[in-house]
Formats: sequence, structure tokens, C-alpha cells
Amino acid sequence: MIKKTAKGLLSLAVIFYFLFLTLFGLSDYFYPDNILRPEGEMPEEMLCFSFEDADSATSQKVIAFGFLPVKNVNVSFFSETEVLLGGELFGVRIQTDGLLVTALDQVETENGIKKPAVDAGLQRGDIIRAVDGIEVKSAPDFSKILSKSAGKAVSLEVSRGTRQLNLSLTAAKSSSGDGWKGGLWVRDGAAGIGTVTLTDPKTGIFAGLGHGVCDSETGTLFPLESGEVCRATVENITKGKRSTPGELKGALGLRDGKLLSNTNCGVYGSWDSLGEKDCPKTVKIAPKSEVKTGKAQIFCTLDKNGKKEYEIEIEEIIGPDRESKNFIIRVTDEELIQKTGGIIQGMSGSPIVQNGKLVGAVTHVLVDDPTRGYGIFIENMLSGLPE
Repeated sequence: MIKKTAKGLLSLAVIFYFLFLTLFGLSDYFYPDNILRPEGEMPEEMLCFSFEDADSATSQKVIAFGFLPVKNVNVSFFSETEVLLGGELFGVRIQTDGLLVTALDQVETENGIKKPAVDAGLQRGDIIRAVDGIEVKSAPDFSKILSKSAGKAVSLEVSRGTRQLNLSLTAAKSSSGDGWKGGLWVRDGAAGIGTVTLTDPKTGIFAGLGHGVCDSETGTLFPLESGEVCRATVENITKGKRSTPGELKGALGLRDGKLLSNTNCGVYGSWDSLGEKDCPKTVKIAPKSEVKTGKAQIFCTLDKNGKKEYEIEIEEIIGPDRESKNFIIRVTDEELIQKTGGIIQGMSGSPIVQNGKLVGAVTHVLVDDPTRGYGIFIENMLSGLPE
């Protein structure tokens, strides 16, 4: 009898365990750890889930069946006050926080081929923060340090993802007379153009691109030390073709603002001056729950006449819980297709409006079909907006 009771309790425990895992999985699908909602509007209750206040003022408990706590989520709110709709071209110049390792190389010496960076344990995508305890901010400075080392080991403070490493690099003397080399290529900055998504009329802070500024070789997000933003003008358009993304080529003007952050959801900055001609159209923000498949519009600048509205279709919601690439869009506007072939580089950040509300921004093109690409929820872009 005791054995049967114990076996029954064990079976019951196993059932509850798998039930809890199922509930946790469902709650994770419907309710990510961080939720952004319009002011005063709580997340929707779905299936068997409801909410209770947790210890923190911004935290909520997800409750299953009215009594079983499953997880905690952080709920923050945004005001539905209208923002200024973007669509203007802008430029960025970034100074990285450290040196980004973009490639590893070899050094030809009188004693044969040497690979100092490889031997030191460096990898593409690493960020060199300091050399011998001193912060290094430019590629030329790094080269000078290696030249002065004359083959003596230098210590490197390196960031690799979330890890912090201490490595030792011994430069090799090039047989071609180029001095002492580390066998690596580094970058200390970047510049480019994109499209403004929105501007907060109260603060002058804007969001753009819909993705971060990354190194083209490694895909690594440039760590921002400092940066500036400027107005940009269109010079030429290379139309996108199948397997060959197009490009909007522009000229960067004088500095007109400061870059505040570079994130996976976009770049954020503040304008030095915000005239009435800048982003004159105001629009309300739509939470991602309102984004549906169907007709929508994008706003972008393709010539000296300024921004213009073009028709698109939101084809599919593919990643409601992703940080970016949340839905797929298709350009249906014949004028836009004639001008660009569809979505091209430089259009990233172009605001997407559906039913009169700002729902997202263009982020990437699908390489095998330039008329189609990805969009990010505006809710996700707002989550990175500096205070």
C-alpha cells in the first residue's frame, strides 16, 4: 500500500513538473521578460494567465489559473503623445570605445611567417580596450605602441562578448621594412547614412536605422565611445537586384547633433537644432499587438525633393518576441520599385505607418528579393530610447 501511494505521489509530481514547464514555456511565449505598453494599459490576459503586482513597482507576476505564479515580468509604459514622423536622411560618424579586431593576418619576418595575434589568442570581433593598462582609442596609436614595443610583449585588455580577457601580444618585425607588426587589422570608427524613424518633439531625441551600426566584416556592433550626427543629401541610387543589394549614396553635411547610443534596435541621438521643416508630420505610436498583415506605408528620402510616402504590404509577423526582424514587408509601390528596385541600403529606419499609426521601421532587405525585407516593431525601438 505504501509503495503504491509513493508511486502515485511520484507520478503526480512528474505530471505537475511537466505541467509547470508547459505553463512556463507558454508564458514565456506570450509574455517576454520586458514588456512595453501604452500608458496605463496592462498586457492582455491570454489563455489561463492573469497578472498580480510583484515586489517592484514595475514588476508583475504572471499567474496561471488564478493561483499558480509562473514568472515575473517588467512592465514599462510609453505615452501615446504624438511623435514627429521621420523619413529624412541623416549621417552618423562613430568613434568606437576601444579597437574592433576585424581580421587576423600573418607577418613575414626574416625567420619565416609569424602570427602574433593568433598566438596571443585574439579573435575576429574582439574589442581591445587597453594596452599595458592605458586606454587605446585609435588604430594609429595602436600601431605606434607596437612599433615602440620592439618585440617586447604588451598586455591587452580585451572584451569578447560579455567576457573580459587579459592577453599578451608580442609583435613581429616585418622583413619588408614596415617595422613591428601585430598581425591583425583593427577599426576605430565608422561612418554611414540611414533614415530617421521618429523624433521626440519635447527633447529633440531621435531614433533611426532600426538596427545598430555594425562592422561589415564581423557583424559586431560598434561599441560607442562618441559620435556625431549630421544632415545628409542624396547623390546617387544603385538599384537593388536579386542577390545584389542596392544602395542609397549620400553626402554627409556638417555636424548637427550628438549620437547617444548604438544598439541592436537602432541608433539614438539628439539634434542641435530642430526646425519646423524637420519631421513636420506628427503621428501616434502603435503597440506591436496592433500590427497586422495588410497594407501600410513607408516614408523615405530618395532625392532633393525630400521624403515621400510609398505603399507596402506587411506580409507576415514572424518574430513577435524577437529584438528585431519582427515582420516581413513587401514593396508594392511601382514608383519606388522603379527608382530603387525595392529596399536598398540607406533606407534602414524608414518609418512604417499602418492605419495612421507608427508601427515600425524598415531594417534589412531580403537579398534574393529586393522588393521584400524586414521590419522592427516601433515598440522595440522605443525601448532603447534614452531618457
